[in-house]
Amino acid sequence: MFAIIRRNPLAFLAALLLHLGLVAFLVVGVDWREKPKPLAANAPVVHARVVDERAVRKELERLRSRDKRKQQSLQARRREEKRLAELKKRREREKRRLARLERERKARLKAEAEARRKAEAEKRRIAALKKKEQELKRRQEAERKRLAAIEAKRKAEEQARAEAKRKAQEKARAEAERRKREAEKRRKAEAARRKREAEARARAEQAAREKELQAQFEAEQRASEAARIVRLIQDKVARKWIAPPGTLEQGLKCRIQVRLGPTGSVLAVSVVKGSGNDAFDRSVVSAVWKADPLPMPDDPALRGLSEFRNHTFVFDPSKSLN
Repeated sequence: MFAIIRRNPLAFLAALLLHLGLVAFLVVGVDWREKPKPLAANAPVVHARVVDERAVRKELERLRSRDKRKQQSLQARRREEKRLAELKKRREREKRRLARLERERKARLKAEAEARRKAEAEKRRIAALKKKEQELKRRQEAERKRLAAIEAKRKAEEQARAEAKRKAQEKARAEAERRKREAEKRRKAEAARRKREAEARARAEQAAREKELQAQFEAEQRASEAARIVRLIQDKVARKWIAPPGTLEQGLKCRIQVRLGPTGSVLAVSVVKGSGNDAFDRSVVSAVWKADPLPMPDDPALRGLSEFRNHTFVFDPSKSLN
């Protein structure tokens, strides 16, 4: 029972209050002046179990203490999580600080190296200035000699003219080279254009030839299929034909026109050119109706063509029955 109380403390407390209220109602609402009636011999006996109130309070107190410990444990865990999160943040800040110090150290080393480089450059510049100063002194000494100065001037002018001539020649060569490249580029573009046009014409001619061949092939195929269907129709009509007496010996024949539906059903039959014997012509028309449906092409696309929906053929028993 205590295990049930520990699992459902609120339900147990509600049940206990309900029972206490029921007991109070019975105490207040019972008429004590009424004499008790004796119970029947066969009345059912109710076995009640008394619950120790102190044990209940003790159990409730224990449950509250356990809940309080759980709450304290939860709060302690949350404080520990908060402390760990704060520690993580401090580590991240320390990591960023160390990274910043490392960047500053590298920048400082770079600045020191740059300073040393500049110092070396300045040292070389001063040495160059000293060298130029010595050269200037020597030139000043040479300037005292007029003829040497004139010769030097003449040489300088000649060198300048030669340099100008060289630059002009280089510019002319560069311009000629540029024009040559542009001409070559135009030539290649023109050749490519002509090649594309020739290829396009060749493709168009090839496509036209292929289309013409395809059309010729389809026409031949339709003609072959039409001839095959006519033969099949003639054979089927011949199998259904019943010769009138005396017509086989006369060598009669007639031209028949048949209009068919998409599935080969016979829609109309007419004699285009009779044999001169009405009985023979009627027997052929009757044989066509008996042969319904007549053969049609296997390809659904060919069935819709007029040449397969309207057939005209010559019925000649002497050929059909051989």
